[in-house]
Amino acid sequence: MSAGTVGILELVEVCAAEQARSMSLFERVGGWVATTSNPELQRLFAAAAHRHAWHAELWQGRAPTIPVAAVAADIAAIADATSDVDRWTAYVTALGLLDADLSALTHRVDTDLDPGTARVLSLVTTDVHALAAQLAAVRL
Repeated sequence: MSAGTVGILELVEVCAAEQARSMSLFERVGGWVATTSNPELQRLFAAAAHRHAWHAELWQGRAPTIPVAAVAADIAAIADATSDVDRWTAYVTALGLLDADLSALTHRVDTDLDPGTARVLSLVTTDVHALAAQLAAVRL
């Protein structure tokens, strides 16, 4: 990410990227629910999938209506996770990267000029922190 206040054109890219990332996390984590053997981890993945789907809707609704090419989400690291331990580790990593990117973006959004994006960032960040805390409490 670049430095400075987020402009309208960059906001289009940010919203598209975060929507794609949220949808990818929803699809992957949701797909794990049926094949995860640890009940606590399975429940967490089910709840997380719903939150990531909602986050995708938030980012879609926040995006300015300027046509932009689709942005590929970069969550390839969780695609190969097949065991509960691999999935736990991959999701911890994905949430950590997501949190770092959201934090950097939060510091760049002018809350007076763009309160809607600031609110979406706050909601998504709160959920990411809650999911990370729940994930850290899972015993494997």
